[in-house]
Amino acid sequence: MKYYVLGIWGDVEPQLSDEFDNPTDRDNKAKQWKFDYDEMDDGGIYRLNIDDAGNPSVDSYMGFELEPETLGDEE
Repeated sequence: MKYYVLGIWGDVEPQLSDEFDNPTDRDNKAKQWKFDYDEMDDGGIYRLNIDDAGNPSVDSYMGFELEPETLGDEE
């Protein structure tokens, strides 16, 4: 499985993170993006997983999952 963060800024500008080895590191990157780009309320941050067959899966985060105090928490 490959793990990425997908940002869609202004509902038009996509941004893809580097690949992560595990979902915890991926989620920490999403939290960092939320902190760094908090003033950009017109976008979204999503989980992107790609399975071993190359099939993508995109899922949303719930608001509390991107709170800074959860940075580094295990899933």
